[in-house]
Amino acid sequence: MLLFIHYLFLISNNKVFFVDWKSEYINPNQITVLTIKTSTMMSKKEFSILACLILFCNCSNPLIEEEKPDSKTYPVQFSIQLSKEVLPYVATKGYPTGIIPEPQTKADEITEPAPGTLESICTTIEYVVYKADNTTAPFRKQHYSSTDSQDFGIIYDQLPMGSYKICLLAHSSATDSLNNNSFTFQETTDTFYKQITLEIGSGEEIIQDINLERIVGKLEFFATDSVHSGVKQFEIKLSGYPDKLNILTGIATASSDTTAFTHLFSPEDIGKMNQSHSLLTFIPETGKTMSAKIKSTNHAGQLLRDYHIASVTPEINKMVRYSGKLYESRLSNDTFTLYPVSINWGGTIETPLGD
Repeated sequence: MLLFIHYLFLISNNKVFFVDWKSEYINPNQITVLTIKTSTMMSKKEFSILACLILFCNCSNPLIEEEKPDSKTYPVQFSIQLSKEVLPYVATKGYPTGIIPEPQTKADEITEPAPGTLESICTTIEYVVYKADNTTAPFRKQHYSSTDSQDFGIIYDQLPMGSYKICLLAHSSATDSLNNNSFTFQETTDTFYKQITLEIGSGEEIIQDINLERIVGKLEFFATDSVHSGVKQFEIKLSGYPDKLNILTGIATASSDTTAFTHLFSPEDIGKMNQSHSLLTFIPETGKTMSAKIKSTNHAGQLLRDYHIASVTPEINKMVRYSGKLYESRLSNDTFTLYPVSINWGGTIETPLGD
């Protein structure tokens, strides 16, 4: 609505005489004209106050619309890949003969899908988007499953102009949950991660390939003795096991509880040599390590053999192998050997640990 005021006045001897005052109120739907004729006399002080009110009314213009932010979105597409040097870890729970193999490299060792592909290693992709200036809560979150999409590994989205942090996590855990920017998994599986910063401008269409990198390590406990008929189970207990992953930083937080991994032997296991028990783990925060207690027990629940490893430090994309007697009843102090095994580099470092 606009307010127009027309007036005619005379000034004489410090007095102001109005001879005409006409006010018009105009809006898009109706025009109202109010005319007042008067010969009012007032002082200059009173006139100054009235003039200020008139000026204020004339300066106010509600018809000017506020500028609306750009609500248009622009297409983005991400094609998820694994780094070329990344190969799948093999399952090493029980290998009856020979030395535990390194990650598979032959095409015939994985039939469907092809080895080294995303589908051969991961079944789920977590897509989490944050605004660059607000990482308190996700701007967008999407869960992709290999069983629900023929284009598994390709992400389509529409985002408004702005700056974003894009977080991608690929894994195979059956269940997971996101709380306070941290993922908690039912179990730790082979997991790959990448975060990128993305700027979206007007009229841009973004198509980008993203290489994910492995963010877990593998721990193996390798038996140099055979599985005998008297052993019932083998147990690994870890303190400080990282079970939560911050999706913004890629850093894992250790659990305050003890995490146990147990293997019950079957009749088919009896007599096997070179048995191996393994698990995957996120990497603890810098300066923090895990501790491990491992033991085997007989059918009466009696202890056969145990070890306490005060410091266990996994490494990203590497296997750390502990080797020694795991099942025989202890008769003397035996040596337990640590083998940090690199996936991508040759060579083995052996470090004996006291019993």
